[in-house]
Amino acid sequence: MPLYDPHQLLTRFEELAAQMPFVVTTRRMMSGYMAYADGKVFVSISRGGLGVKLTGDDHGRALGRAGARRLRHLEGQPESRTYVAFSDDDIGDDDLMIEWLILAARLAQSAPPTRTRRR
Repeated sequence: MPLYDPHQLLTRFEELAAQMPFVVTTRRMMSGYMAYADGKVFVSISRGGLGVKLTGDDHGRALGRAGARRLRHLEGQPESRTYVAFSDDDIGDDDLMIEWLILAARLAQSAPPTRTRRR
Protein backbone atom coordinates (compact mmCIF):
# COMPACT_ATOMS: atom_id res chain seq x y z
CA MET A 1 0.00 0.00 0.00
CA PRO A 2 1.52 3.35 -0.97
CA LEU A 3 1.62 5.95 1.80
CA TYR A 4 0.67 9.55 1.13
CA ASP A 5 1.12 12.84 2.92
CA PRO A 6 -2.46 13.91 3.75
CA HIS A 7 -1.45 17.58 3.76
CA GLN A 8 -0.17 17.34 0.17
CA LEU A 9 -3.32 15.51 -0.91
CA LEU A 10 -5.41 18.17 0.81
CA THR A 11 -3.60 20.87 -1.19
CA ARG A 12 -4.33 18.99 -4.42
CA PHE A 13 -7.94 18.40 -3.40
CA GLU A 14 -8.40 22.10 -2.62
CA GLU A 15 -7.20 22.94 -6.16
CA LEU A 16 -9.88 20.63 -7.53
CA ALA A 17 -12.54 21.82 -5.08
CA ALA A 18 -12.09 25.42 -6.24
CA GLN A 19 -13.48 24.30 -9.62
CA MET A 20 -16.57 22.56 -8.21
CA PRO A 21 -20.11 23.93 -8.71
CA PHE A 22 -20.99 23.72 -4.99
CA VAL A 23 -19.58 24.62 -1.60
CA VAL A 24 -16.81 22.26 -0.48
CA THR A 25 -15.47 22.27 3.06
CA THR A 26 -12.91 20.11 4.82
CA ARG A 27 -12.49 19.03 8.41
CA ARG A 28 -9.50 17.48 10.10
CA MET A 29 -10.23 13.93 11.25
CA MET A 30 -7.73 11.79 13.15
CA SER A 31 -4.73 11.56 10.82
CA GLY A 32 -6.39 13.02 7.74
CA TYR A 33 -9.33 15.03 6.47
CA MET A 34 -12.92 14.58 5.42
CA ALA A 35 -14.45 16.71 2.67
CA TYR A 36 -18.07 17.77 2.47
CA ALA A 37 -20.19 18.96 -0.44
CA ASP A 38 -22.90 21.24 0.90
CA GLY A 39 -22.52 19.50 4.27
CA LYS A 40 -22.48 15.87 3.05
CA VAL A 41 -19.28 13.82 3.26
CA PHE A 42 -17.95 12.63 -0.09
CA VAL A 43 -14.13 12.43 0.18
CA SER A 44 -11.68 10.99 2.69
CA ILE A 45 -8.04 12.06 2.64
CA SER A 46 -5.55 10.00 4.61
CA ARG A 47 -2.16 8.31 4.45
CA GLY A 48 -3.98 5.72 2.31
CA GLY A 49 -4.77 8.24 -0.42
CA LEU A 50 -7.55 10.41 -1.74
CA GLY A 51 -10.70 8.32 -1.36
CA VAL A 52 -13.87 9.20 -3.24
CA LYS A 53 -17.12 7.86 -1.78
CA LEU A 54 -19.01 5.94 -4.47
CA THR A 55 -21.80 3.38 -4.55
CA GLY A 56 -23.26 0.78 -6.89
CA ASP A 57 -22.11 0.65 -10.49
CA ASP A 58 -20.09 3.84 -10.08
CA HIS A 59 -18.01 2.18 -7.36
CA GLY A 60 -17.30 -0.80 -9.60
CA ARG A 61 -16.49 1.42 -12.57
CA ALA A 62 -14.00 3.43 -10.50
CA LEU A 63 -12.31 0.26 -9.22
CA GLY A 64 -11.89 -0.80 -12.85
CA ARG A 65 -9.56 2.13 -13.52
CA ALA A 66 -5.85 1.37 -13.70
CA GLY A 67 -4.26 1.79 -10.28
CA ALA A 68 -7.54 2.35 -8.43
CA ARG A 69 -8.14 0.39 -5.24
CA ARG A 70 -10.32 0.32 -2.17
CA LEU A 71 -9.14 2.95 0.30
CA ARG A 72 -7.30 1.68 3.36
CA HIS A 73 -6.59 4.53 5.77
CA LEU A 74 -3.61 2.87 7.43
CA GLU A 75 -1.59 -0.31 6.96
CA GLY A 76 -3.32 -3.23 8.64
CA GLN A 77 -6.75 -1.61 8.68
CA PRO A 78 -9.59 -3.08 6.62
CA GLU A 79 -10.34 -1.78 3.16
CA SER A 80 -13.24 0.61 2.78
CA ARG A 81 -16.40 -0.73 1.23
CA THR A 82 -17.37 2.65 -0.20
CA TYR A 83 -14.24 4.77 -0.77
CA VAL A 84 -12.12 4.32 -3.88
CA ALA A 85 -8.52 5.59 -3.87
CA PHE A 86 -7.52 6.76 -7.32
CA SER A 87 -4.07 6.42 -8.86
CA ASP A 88 -1.55 9.28 -8.84
CA ASP A 89 -2.09 9.71 -12.59
CA ASP A 90 -5.85 10.06 -12.11
CA ILE A 91 -5.41 12.47 -9.18
CA GLY A 92 -3.24 14.61 -11.45
CA ASP A 93 -5.93 14.84 -14.14
CA ASP A 94 -8.19 17.81 -13.32
CA ASP A 95 -11.02 16.97 -15.72
CA LEU A 96 -11.18 13.32 -14.74
CA MET A 97 -11.09 13.95 -10.98
CA ILE A 98 -13.64 16.76 -11.12
CA GLU A 99 -15.99 14.43 -12.99
CA TRP A 100 -15.63 11.76 -10.26
CA LEU A 101 -15.85 14.29 -7.43
CA ILE A 102 -19.04 15.85 -8.82
CA LEU A 103 -20.55 12.39 -9.19
CA ALA A 104 -19.61 11.48 -5.59
CA ALA A 105 -20.97 14.78 -4.26
CA ARG A 106 -24.28 14.28 -6.05
CA LEU A 107 -24.54 10.73 -4.71
CA ALA A 108 -23.85 12.00 -1.19
CA GLN A 109 -26.41 14.78 -1.50
CA SER A 110 -29.09 12.38 -2.72
CA ALA A 111 -28.47 9.80 0.03
CA PRO A 112 -31.06 9.60 2.79
CA PRO A 113 -30.03 11.27 6.05
CA THR A 114 -28.22 9.07 8.51
CA ARG A 115 -29.53 8.57 12.00
CA THR A 116 -27.32 9.73 14.81
CA ARG A 117 -27.27 7.89 18.09
CA ARG A 118 -28.21 9.80 21.17
CA ARG A 119 -26.08 9.41 24.24
